[in-house]
Amino acid sequence: MPNKTFFITGVDTNIGKTFVSLLLLLAFQQKGLNAGYMKPVETGVTINKDGSKNYLDGRRLKIDAGLLANLEIITPYAFQSPLSPYAASKLENKTICIKEILFKFYELNSMYDYMIVEGAGGMLVPLKKNHFVIDIARYIDAGVILVTKAGLGMINHTLLNIEYAKSHEIKISGIIINNALNENDESVLSNKKTLLEYTDVPVLGDIPYLRTEKDLNLKNRDLLKELASKYIDIENILG
Repeated sequence: MPNKTFFITGVDTNIGKTFVSLLLLLAFQQKGLNAGYMKPVETGVTINKDGSKNYLDGRRLKIDAGLLANLEIITPYAFQSPLSPYAASKLENKTICIKEILFKFYELNSMYDYMIVEGAGGMLVPLKKNHFVIDIARYIDAGVILVTKAGLGMINHTLLNIEYAKSHEIKISGIIINNALNENDESVLSNKKTLLEYTDVPVLGDIPYLRTEKDLNLKNRDLLKELASKYIDIENILG
């Protein structure tokens, strides 16, 4: 039975996980499927004097994908410090409760047919003592979609992440190559083909560097839908 919950992680920070999550949501929607999104923990969030939070990724996905859920459910934990969740929670003297994350996830899961859950950073970013961010994927029985870079080092980083996941009984649903860093070295042309010689994990998307990400207005829903249709292999994801 195909997965209905997908956990989005990356080989590094700033690899474009949020943009990929948005395209995935739009790809589901274009198939007429009701898909939701969760970012369990977000750091680097400005908290106003009245206690309100200027959510970043959760707010972006809520607006651009037209999600109805409240931001407090989409992102149950937000910290001001731009650190790992564990480091930020220690610095701000707060505790991350995994049961609370799971409670909010199941609340969202009851509202949607498919769920996209975006991690913070990469697999082994500390979540709390003795827990990593990727552990959430195991707790919610999600298939992991690994967002990787396009250029030099991509094969090594991707295979290491896949090996860790498999050795820890974490399901890998696929890989999405995202050239968010505008890499243009010679390996960009051959990395995908070479990678697939070393793993049977499918490539579910191959996104080139897009000026859209940096320079154009991403409020253009039609443009976003076009990008989702072009660069996300939704048929492969749905099985």
